[in-house]
Amino acid sequence: MRCRRLIALSIGPLFAIGLLSTPPPASAANRTPSAITSLTARPGSTPGTVVFRWKSAGKNTDYFLLETGLTSFSKSPKSKLPTSGRQARTFKLSAKVRSWTMSRGQASRAGAPLGSANHLYYRLFAVNRVGKKNVVKAYPHLQAVLPQAVGTSRKKGTKIRVATYNVRTVKATKDKRNWLHRVDDVAKEILSSKAGVVLLQEVSPGRADGKGGSTAKVGRQTTTLLAHLAKRGGKKHDYRMARTTLYVKTGLPRGTQGGRVLYDNKRYKLVSSCPEKTGKKTYNASCSFKLPMLSTDGENKRRRGGYALLKSRATGKKFWAVSAHFDERHSSNKTAAARYNALRGQQARAVLRLVTKVNKKKYPVVFGADTNTWQNDKAGYAGHAAMIAGGFYDTAAARIRVNPAYTTSNRFDRTLKPNSHGVGSHLDVVMVKGGKGGADRWVNKLKNPDSRRPSDHNLVYADIKL
Repeated sequence: MRCRRLIALSIGPLFAIGLLSTPPPASAANRTPSAITSLTARPGSTPGTVVFRWKSAGKNTDYFLLETGLTSFSKSPKSKLPTSGRQARTFKLSAKVRSWTMSRGQASRAGAPLGSANHLYYRLFAVNRVGKKNVVKAYPHLQAVLPQAVGTSRKKGTKIRVATYNVRTVKATKDKRNWLHRVDDVAKEILSSKAGVVLLQEVSPGRADGKGGSTAKVGRQTTTLLAHLAKRGGKKHDYRMARTTLYVKTGLPRGTQGGRVLYDNKRYKLVSSCPEKTGKKTYNASCSFKLPMLSTDGENKRRRGGYALLKSRATGKKFWAVSAHFDERHSSNKTAAARYNALRGQQARAVLRLVTKVNKKKYPVVFGADTNTWQNDKAGYAGHAAMIAGGFYDTAAARIRVNPAYTTSNRFDRTLKPNSHGVGSHLDVVMVKGGKGGADRWVNKLKNPDSRRPSDHNLVYADIKL
């Protein structure tokens, strides 16, 4: 019997309702539903919603089924993709309709809550019931859509452009262009972004040439960046770093200490006390925090992030800035991949605990990170999910997005290719908690082609309001 009304309830993956049951007998071949000749999805008129539209003659169609997932999927037996995406949901729609608006609540239950920047992969199927069998005609293409974003509040507030930037470790001495050849390009990239706060990763307090020994003559990776920013920025800017020296005493085993907070002192004042030394020794744990590691890891795997309380010189608004770099390990082994994904979730929760600990006065918080994961990672998206659950807004859900189809890492490739579904792998995130609304603009900063990329990651920035 043909459906007479729209059913907007999630009813589970297609397997659960027998859509992928054995093919109908040959006598039912002439009962195949009409083809779906076009299918589009656009952000709706209100935050968190999506409008789907399609065309079909509707012959031999009892209802339509819209399936969504957080990862790509395929029903083809020839495909290596899973038959359903992560957190799959299916919505049953009346055969009479050719458009449907997914509500904010439905999008959230499908895995794309407001401010998550999660996009939904989707497929549409026309279904005809023939006895106990389903005869199905699918729209042939998998597509993706981001629900409508929320911009910043129109009320008065402190406007801020905040960036995240993994500048590539100084220890990568075998790169064709090592740090000393790239540092001026990195400084130029930061200055051209006009970001007032930059959350850095992989900027080491070690020697700028990547070698061991004293930094006296060569300088540190941190201080050489500041020197080039000062040279290029002139009197217009005064970029400083909350910390430039070691977080850990020399000689002790340690992992990356590259999470740092860079800010333009012309626009923002450092409020936190962040001593660079312990006595006469050039190390201090101030304004840094530990990230969890696996129980089988040694301290040489320990990652440390940085944080600082800043104040706008224009408005007096105070806010916390936090930088982190989650574990980079992935594996083709499902068990190992799940373990690394879970670790990134633990590291995100460590950031949340830090914020709870230091932010007693409930100031806004900006967070920048190389999360080393992406939504379409089949192993999971635990680090990102934990931050969203902790109340952070991913600025990649901004109303205006520039270069969202490109991954935020580039491997120094001269030419980058956009993702076929229009959504790149966003390893590098800018998030905010306690802001006024979401973000007005998100930019994955890149040139294409570019034979002199400053880093193997793109600088990513967002315009927000506190």
